[in-house]
Amino acid sequence: MNVLVLGWYHHRNVGDDRMQAVLTEWLDGHTLGFLPAGRPLPASYARQWDAVLIGGGGLLNRRGGVFRDLARWIRRARVPVALIGVSAEATPPDLAEDLRHAASRWCFAWFRDQGSLDALGLQDHVNTFVGPDLTWLHAFALDARPRDERRGVAVCVASHAGLDDDRWGPALAALPEPRPWPLLQEGGTDRRALERLLPGVPVPEEPGIEVAAGARLVVSARYHGLVFGLQVGRPVVGVGGSPKVRRLLEEAGLGDWWVPADRPELLATVVAEQLADLGAADARARAVAVRLRADAERCGRTALAALSADVRPLDGRSSWRRLLP
Repeated sequence: MNVLVLGWYHHRNVGDDRMQAVLTEWLDGHTLGFLPAGRPLPASYARQWDAVLIGGGGLLNRRGGVFRDLARWIRRARVPVALIGVSAEATPPDLAEDLRHAASRWCFAWFRDQGSLDALGLQDHVNTFVGPDLTWLHAFALDARPRDERRGVAVCVASHAGLDDDRWGPALAALPEPRPWPLLQEGGTDRRALERLLPGVPVPEEPGIEVAAGARLVVSARYHGLVFGLQVGRPVVGVGGSPKVRRLLEEAGLGDWWVPADRPELLATVVAEQLADLGAADARARAVAVRLRADAERCGRTALAALSADVRPLDGRSSWRRLLP
């Protein structure tokens, strides 16, 4: 099968790059192409593929690119089109309306939080469901190293999180052994923010999952900083004003592990509570990780079944073979 994937890839964003790798693994044996969702794409080009996946990530934030008149675009594409692992933030009303019109035409829509469905008015649509972030399909392994071998607090920030330097700098600097963890590398975006907030603390050039796995816990303003922290079994603290960060924690039953952008003074209290009983915090994080892995596997099966039912050979050129036994 030849599948076109539209998203936000190739920008040195660790979260998006990980989603790309997971999609490639999930559809192993098939041919995938990756293009930007935010640029206009002729429906005639989509017809050269067996199916189109839009996602994953927080793509539903502007009515442009493939999201302009999406229902009409799907109709003209004449191939199965699905949303996979997406979420909505600050979605303009006209895009929300477009998505509601498109819902009867897409193959399936996998949203990564219930809050997005509620905001878009898609709660009851039959081929629309909620599941974990795509990276849970092939999550990082739970790290089993003893607690006394872990050091410091991994710190991941985001320029869009609304973290005031003057207030959040002292709050982050007061953490026990803060360890910078920049996930967006393009243009040095996260590096510059971390250097402002944690002056004098070295920022690694190519940070890997070891930063989170080797820490006692993770403090992150980035969505995937929290996801990856949980995947390796670390307690997490979400900070800032990003709706997807708050939704992730609240819907996972970890709402008390979130600190809003205007309350940096709460960070020390939340971190101290986790460190005071790190064993219990670890167990809580691991329980969530186990549950989200299982939920992702279920959603993956649902998505594959939907594709299996909808994809048909086109003009004798399809490389389609059924995904399910």
